Amino acid sequence: MVRSRRVSPGIRFFPVMAIGLFAAGCGGNGGDATLADGMIAVADVGLLSPRAVIHDPVADVYLVTNVNGPIMAEDQNGFVSRIAPDGTVQNLTWIAPFGAASALHSPTGIAIRGDSLYVADLGCIGVFNRESGEAVERTCMDGVSSISGLDVGPEGSLFLTDSGFETGTGGMVSSGTAAVYRLVIGDDRRGSTLAQGSDLGHPMGLAVGSRGIFVVTSDPGQVLRLTADGQRTTVLSAPNSDFEGVVFVGDGGFAYSSSSDSTVYHVDGQGAVHPVLTGVSSPGDLGYDAMRNRLLVPLTNENRIVFVDL
Repeated sequence: MVRSRRVSPGIRFFPVMAIGLFAAGCGGNGGDATLADGMIAVADVGLLSPRAVIHDPVADVYLVTNVNGPIMAEDQNGFVSRIAPDGTVQNLTWIAPFGAASALHSPTGIAIRGDSLYVADLGCIGVFNRESGEAVERTCMDGVSSISGLDVGPEGSLFLTDSGFETGTGGMVSSGTAAVYRLVIGDDRRGSTLAQGSDLGHPMGLAVGSRGIFVVTSDPGQVLRLTADGQRTTVLSAPNSDFEGVVFVGDGGFAYSSSSDSTVYHVDGQGAVHPVLTGVSSPGDLGYDAMRNRLLVPLTNENRIVFVDL
């Protein structure tokens, strides 16, 4: 496999399952959003189709993937930016486009493990030095078309989603490869499939932690919880919706983004759903700054990111 309680219309929420899960430890038109107190927008700084954001707590910096062009194009245009928590751009093209060793085409999900930074790029994962941004290696996977979400589990494994999209006539079409994988980082590079098949929808972002493996899907929009052996539980569902990102937050809950209704939702530890950012176009793969209890929201179509203090 490896080569080097306000609920928007249509949402079905499953509160009993969600409350039990947490207790066990386990819009409008894009661009029209009015930012409330506790929100910071980073705009007009050169971000180009920002897709995912992650907080590096060691350097205390936000790392942002920029697609910079069509989502599936092999154009070597992608880059990664470093942005300070106050919104200052430290290095717009920290991992620069067009580098011979570090070229990224369409960077999406991003994750950190030890000294390594992992960046999803089509059917491959670029590995970079966490401090310098220097390219280390690029690992591609057989039978994978479009890696979307990345996260690192508590035991150190790398989890990823293949959204199952590819470029077709007139736009994005299904590739039939939608799946959720777990990779063991080491010399043997072992991998396993946690979920796969047309009934999965198109898995996008994912979050892995003590509460389990959460995956959001597109068509239909769902938040799924997976066990290590691939058992699925539906946490919430919204037919005819597209969910993009999910992240665990400090109150025992999680947040997820919905591009179909231009909203980011917070589901608290008791299972109540609260919209925290509305009227934004294409909110992407969310990040979380635990030091500040802050959501990090990339707005792909608006070329900006928003910080939302919870």
